[in-house]
Amino acid sequence: MKKITPKRLTADWLRKIGVKEVLIPGIIVTVAVLGVKNWRDLGPDIYKNKQAFPDSGVVRVITDGDTFELQNGVRVRMVGINAPTNDEESKNKLGDLIKNKKVWLEYDRYLDDKFGRILAWVWVGCQNPKFLPADYMHLTYNRSREGLKENPEGCKKGKLVQEEMVRTGLAGVEVYKDRGELKYEKRLLDK
Repeated sequence: MKKITPKRLTADWLRKIGVKEVLIPGIIVTVAVLGVKNWRDLGPDIYKNKQAFPDSGVVRVITDGDTFELQNGVRVRMVGINAPTNDEESKNKLGDLIKNKKVWLEYDRYLDDKFGRILAWVWVGCQNPKFLPADYMHLTYNRSREGLKENPEGCKKGKLVQEEMVRTGLAGVEVYKDRGELKYEKRLLDK
């Protein structure tokens, strides 16, 4: 049976190949902006795609006290914390920490949200960190391994941005009820 490849990337085609609904707008924008040649690679293995889920990037826009945009247009929501919406103080603090700087993104068991943003732990001041896989914490359903307390290899002198936001009181720790523990959740709760 011959595989049919459409001439244009459409939302319907992405749905047909099994892409999650929340990712479709981001994929279409990524393809349009970055001119991805082999957009079939953005299908079911989207989480492995470094254009949609980059390892690092330079922060260009601070949207909120817990959300920002990278230079390539990828929107990032910092997992594990929640800053008050439209709070200028938390937005300014986040800007001081990461705006126009290179950040490293470490993924956890939840990779994206219903708004098309990627969810990540955000690190600054690292030198090629070696992060554990996104599914490291996941054992079964909502059971998890013990949380991480130490900085990852390659980021011993780096800072976890979420931790800085909680330490200054400009963001609270967000514990996802009835979900498995996140990598640095207990570390944040200890602040």
